[in-house]
Amino acid sequence: VHQRYVHPGSRHSTMSGQEGIDRLLAAESEATEIVSKARKEKTARIKQARDQAEDEIKKLRGDMDRDFKNAEFSGSGGGDKSAKLQADTEGQLAEIRRLAEANRVNVVRQILSWITTVDTTPPPKAG
Repeated sequence: VHQRYVHPGSRHSTMSGQEGIDRLLAAESEATEIVSKARKEKTARIKQARDQAEDEIKKLRGDMDRDFKNAEFSGSGGGDKSAKLQADTEGQLAEIRRLAEANRVNVVRQILSWITTVDTTPPPKAG
């Protein structure tokens, strides 16, 4: 008497056809869950990476804004120096206006003298 080997997937298997289908459906369901879990994990990693990148961008932008403001402040000499320069300029302008007003009469006389005084001597002959 010879016994014959029966492959588990053959139709002569001891497992009924319905049991095979149930096992395939269970395996498919398990695979679907694994793929779904992997997608969720991938999405979470992408979101985490995006959040980290946004945080780094905000930090970098803040650093750059601070550096720019510091450079702008030091380049302009600061608020105190700017106010002092403005006050000095106003003082100098006031002094120029005062001197111009004080000499206005003399300047007008000099201009009138130049206009009304005519030299009548002829120029030397070229020769």
